[in-house]
Amino acid sequence: MVRLRGAVNPSGGVRFTGFARRADWGHNKRVMPRGPFSAKCGALLVLSALLFPVAPAAAQQEIKAPFGMQWGEPVARIKEVVTKAKAKVVEERTAGQREVVVVEGIVQEGLKRTLFYFRDGGLTEVELQYDRKEWDDEKMAAWVATIKRQADRKYGPGRIFAEETGNENGLRHQLKGWMWPQNFVSLRLVHYTAQKDNDKLRSVSLHYCAE
Repeated sequence: MVRLRGAVNPSGGVRFTGFARRADWGHNKRVMPRGPFSAKCGALLVLSALLFPVAPAAAQQEIKAPFGMQWGEPVARIKEVVTKAKAKVVEERTAGQREVVVVEGIVQEGLKRTLFYFRDGGLTEVELQYDRKEWDDEKMAAWVATIKRQADRKYGPGRIFAEETGNENGLRHQLKGWMWPQNFVSLRLVHYTAQKDNDKLRSVSLHYCAE
């Protein structure tokens, strides 16, 4: 059996577009700004870099598509790799202007499914969704912390880009997301939990993005 290689192992489903839709839930929410720096701040950053040059970022690894894949690869190529790995395409759909191929059966600890996103026929995002139902909250949080430490070592310190908690009609939920941005690519780690009475949902996902 072919085993696909992951960029973070263990790696880590929540789509980021869902964050904005929670804005009217009436809960405490903090979303870190993602827009460009102001002109003044940008000028200060340039001046700081000139006066106090930092060490080269050679020690930080480049964020690449997981499993040895390449950004921009066509759907047919991804399906070929998936088939060789003895995994299975379980769904294909369109999401806005993107094609989505959902795959199950890739061998990696805790990995439930993998979503491959394509724009104009080329791979632009890979989302890894994890599920550890046998773990309690404490063990799950420790596992997420391990994933973050591994990403920090590979790509430099990550930053929180979204954090929210809330309670609506007895539904308690909490979300935290970290980001490791590079030129034109990024890695995002999302940990989401929700509970109402005895029903509980926990989600950990890793998003490799080239958009």
